[in-house]
Amino acid sequence: MKNDYSKRYDRFILLLWVVIAFFVWMKLLNKAPFLEVLSITVCYITPMLIINILLSVYLLPRAMKRKRMERFALQFIFLSFISASILTSVFWIFRYFEQTDVFQPSNLISTDDTLLSDFVDQLLTAFVVNIAFCGMRFYYEHNKLEKIHLESQLHTLQAQINPHFMFNVLNHIYYYVEKKDDLATTLLLKYTDILRYQLYSGKKESVCIEEEIGFLKNFIDIEKIRWEDKLDVNCSWEIQNKQTKFPPLLLIPLIENAFKHVSRSSNVKGYINIVFEEKAEMISLEVENSKSAMPIEKGKNSGLGLENLKNRLDILYGEKYNLSIQNSEYIYNSKLTILK
Repeated sequence: MKNDYSKRYDRFILLLWVVIAFFVWMKLLNKAPFLEVLSITVCYITPMLIINILLSVYLLPRAMKRKRMERFALQFIFLSFISASILTSVFWIFRYFEQTDVFQPSNLISTDDTLLSDFVDQLLTAFVVNIAFCGMRFYYEHNKLEKIHLESQLHTLQAQINPHFMFNVLNHIYYYVEKKDDLATTLLLKYTDILRYQLYSGKKESVCIEEEIGFLKNFIDIEKIRWEDKLDVNCSWEIQNKQTKFPPLLLIPLIENAFKHVSRSSNVKGYINIVFEEKAEMISLEVENSKSAMPIEKGKNSGLGLENLKNRLDILYGEKYNLSIQNSEYIYNSKLTILK
């Protein structure tokens, strides 16, 4: 099915052709009888429209996808000459009709023009019309290909959610099952909700902010169970409009990163503070966690989550967001602000 952008573009092109036909009609209307003006308008617009559709709708998009624009340039010139030849023939055929009394003699067609001058005039017309419509089509196709490319990037980035967390949860479920602990059921239910959200909602372009926050809360609850009483986790959720649309799985890297790098010490309890705000003008998430004095060994995929987050933010919001990272000796703070 065509999206709204495609439908608007098609309606705009149709409107332009109606305007062109109306312009030709009005230009000729006072120079000849109604039937002749109607006939010549139809015979003039139809071949121009067919060749233009062939160029802009079929040949140009194919050339762009196959990166063969040089070949399209030759096709453009050739078909423009064909169009000019047909348009010139139309006028000369109607000149013949007037001379043979099929139509009454009129001021519609000048008998002073030569075949060559008529052809040059129609060639210029064909070039102008074809360049205009092919230019609009090029802009449309370029935007469409760019959108496909960006959507492909987004799907790739969304698919790169760290699987390490999932394996840890499964290990803990197994651990609690072995102990016959009721926490196994709680973990399993929340783990199922997380998987369902990633598999189904994660593929959508946007979800309600309430769904995204529910996913984050399930993630945090699972981490709390895993950490038991070795970690203080404080959360604040302020949402003005629960139906606000938001890209799925966008915020999880910041929270996942905090649990991954929070301080681990038998003497001092680590902490994570999470503050989320959704207001009329912006959405913000601030995550702060304690750090170990001893640096944690970094794996080969270290930093990939934040890098993917920045890439997604660039694609989705351009310059309408700010991501600040403050990394001191004992505290790591990240804050994301998105303007609506």
